[in-house]
Amino acid sequence: MTGDSARRSARGTALPERRAGGGLYLFRVAGIRIHVDRSWILIFLLVLWSLSLGYLPHAEPDRSALAYWVAGLAATLLFFCSILAHELAHSLMALRAGIPIPAITLFLFGGVSHMSEEPRKPGAELRIAVAGPLMSFALAALFWLLHGAMRGIAVPLVATGLSYLAWVNTALGVFNLLPGLPLDGGRILRAVVWWRTGSLARATRLAADMGKGLALGLMLLGALQLFQGALLGGMWILFIGMFLRGMAQASYRNFMLRQMLGEMTLSDVMIRDVVTVDADLSVAALIDDYFLGHGFRGFPVVEDGATVGVVSLTDARRVPSSERKRTTVRDCMAPVEPARCIDADATLTEAMERMTGQNVERLLVLRGGALVGMITLSGLARVVEMRALLEEGEPRS
Repeated sequence: MTGDSARRSARGTALPERRAGGGLYLFRVAGIRIHVDRSWILIFLLVLWSLSLGYLPHAEPDRSALAYWVAGLAATLLFFCSILAHELAHSLMALRAGIPIPAITLFLFGGVSHMSEEPRKPGAELRIAVAGPLMSFALAALFWLLHGAMRGIAVPLVATGLSYLAWVNTALGVFNLLPGLPLDGGRILRAVVWWRTGSLARATRLAADMGKGLALGLMLLGALQLFQGALLGGMWILFIGMFLRGMAQASYRNFMLRQMLGEMTLSDVMIRDVVTVDADLSVAALIDDYFLGHGFRGFPVVEDGATVGVVSLTDARRVPSSERKRTTVRDCMAPVEPARCIDADATLTEAMERMTGQNVERLLVLRGGALVGMITLSGLARVVEMRALLEEGEPRS
């Protein structure tokens, strides 16, 4: 499932709530960070439990408990790999189209590839969208062929696990082709409407509305199953519907956010007169003279005229009260690293993606390696809200 991260609404505006690439970091593939949302742990355990104690014993009785758990674990890991392959197919196609993909996050109901920008043409959008389902169908065919091979050499338990994987990849591909955001079918619909009308905004709105309609249908189906006594299945479908509805809304809000910010650069809105703190300052003095004195939640840290880190209120709070007079800012700051810096000529959209992708709330703005300002996530939120208010025009009497 390809979609953009969830957003927090504020008077019709939005900023990222789900951190792009948030969760547990696993590894990198083609420069793309792979993360697992903590909700994935739940789905992993549920799939493992259902396979090892339900599906496999029912399909292949009279095996040992250990055999069921080993086969179940192998099938669950391959299920995980199938979801990842689906998202990687989207991401690699996006990279071919020149769209940076900083991270992929796997979560409760699938995965999301975090695209740094919208596709520039309907054709690119279409190719990126279809890549995922095609990968799922290719995996389904592969697992089905392996299933037949395992049956042929009398390894029925392994063959049963492979047939499950063939079925689940087929279901994943078909489900993602439903025509509504954030599903791949919604992106295909958006590409077609964009090509026919020439309006990406109109296409995105239609695909998002279709996604909300599909989500509502799933929620009603889940509620109906609950009333009929199918508690587990009904709750599962209801949760999927609620999740898809939120993601459909987030997809449209994210698009509008990009349109709203346009090509504004950090130089237009960054904090220019940055208050810095010395690395040798005590945490107690930092709290009294800076956090309480200035009212800011974070400051760049300097040493011998060079910027060496960033310290936030959260960093200071981690130091026990009894240790704050003896602890220096250097001891609790976050050191300067590329993830916390950005060029002054970067756009606001790039800054937003950097902060959400790296899970940081403020960035040091550099020009030629020298500190010229700072941008914060809360500051971006204020810019978005002001732009939205200005676009609304004067209030009617």
